[in-house]
Amino acid sequence: MRIIIELLRLLQFVVFIRIILTWIMPGKLPPAIRPVTDRIDLVLRRFQVLIPMGNAYIDLGPMLFLALIEVIMRVLVSLMYSGAMGGMVVY
Repeated sequence: MRIIIELLRLLQFVVFIRIILTWIMPGKLPPAIRPVTDRIDLVLRRFQVLIPMGNAYIDLGPMLFLALIEVIMRVLVSLMYSGAMGGMVVY
């Protein structure tokens, strides 16, 4: 279970880096990182929520996805500690 939690943390980090890259390099990305960003973009498209802001839009999808990962991690940590602590949930 610890491995799954660490993989979810890595996924959070990768999504955060992708968000930063959209601000820094909004156009075409270098070919070396394109396979990773393409996969992340596929996942993030499912969570896409656009809010109009004048002539542009703000996408809340990445924030929703990061929140979902956080909830999943907290549930897994809670389950991990409740099993190890004899039914006691530790936050």
